[in-house]
Amino acid sequence: MDADVDTPAPAAPAEPAARDGGDAGDRGDGAAGEEAPARGGLSWLQVVALGVALAFLGFAIGFVLTRNRAPAADSADVGFLQDMLTHHDQALGIARLTIAYGEDPIVRSYAADVLTFQSYETGVMTQKLADWGFTRDDRSDEAMAWMDMGVPVSAMPGLLTEDETAQIEAARGRELDSLFLEKMAEHHRGGLHMAQEAANRVSDDDVAALARRMERNQAGEINEYRMTAEAGGYGLDIPPAAVPPEDLPPSGD
Repeated sequence: MDADVDTPAPAAPAEPAARDGGDAGDRGDGAAGEEAPARGGLSWLQVVALGVALAFLGFAIGFVLTRNRAPAADSADVGFLQDMLTHHDQALGIARLTIAYGEDPIVRSYAADVLTFQSYETGVMTQKLADWGFTRDDRSDEAMAWMDMGVPVSAMPGLLTEDETAQIEAARGRELDSLFLEKMAEHHRGGLHMAQEAANRVSDDDVAALARRMERNQAGEINEYRMTAEAGGYGLDIPPAAVPPEDLPPSGD
C-alpha cells in the first residue's frame, strides 16, 4: 500500500488592498517611504499645497471685494469726507483773501500752502466720494454724527462764525495777517480733532492715511503760525499742537 501523500493546505485568502490613504510601506507595493497617491492621482503633499493655495486665493478675493465695497451713507468714511470738505471750503476762502490782501510775505506763504494742499485734498475727497456713489451734498444738516458728536454743520469745531468771516473779508494788510494766523490756527485745531477721530474710525485704508496726514500737517502749521506770531509781535496767544510722528499708528490702536 502506497504511503499517504500530504494534501496541501488551501491557500489563505488575499488581504484586501488598502484604501486610499493607506501606508505604502504596509502594502509592499511600492518602495519604502514613497508617498501614497491620493484620490485622483495627487500626492497628499500636493493636496495640502493646493488647499493652502486655494485658501490664500479665497482670502485675496475677499480682501479685494471688501476693499472695493462702498461704505454706507452714515459711515465714518463718508461722514468724515463730507464734513472735511465743508471745513476745507472755508479755509480756502480765507487763504485766497490773505494771498490777495495780506502784507507779511511769510503769512501769505502760509496762505498759499493752505490753498495748495487743501485744494488737492478737496479733489481727493470729492473723487473718493464719487467712487462710492456719493457727492459732497449727499449729507444731512448734522455734522460729526459719524463720531458720535452730532452738531449743526455751522457748529463744527474750528469753523468761523459769520461775523468772524465778515471781519476777515473787510481786513487788509497787517490786520488781515494777524487774523489769518489767529483764525486759521483755530480752524486747523478743529480739523485736527476730526482727523484724529477719523484715523481711528474709518474702514478705508486710503481715507485713514489721508486723515493721519491731515493731522500731522495741520498740527505742524499751527506751530508755524505760533512761532511767526511771536516773532512778528502780533500779540496773539496760539497754543502749540502736538505733531504725531509719521510712523506712529493712530491713537487707540
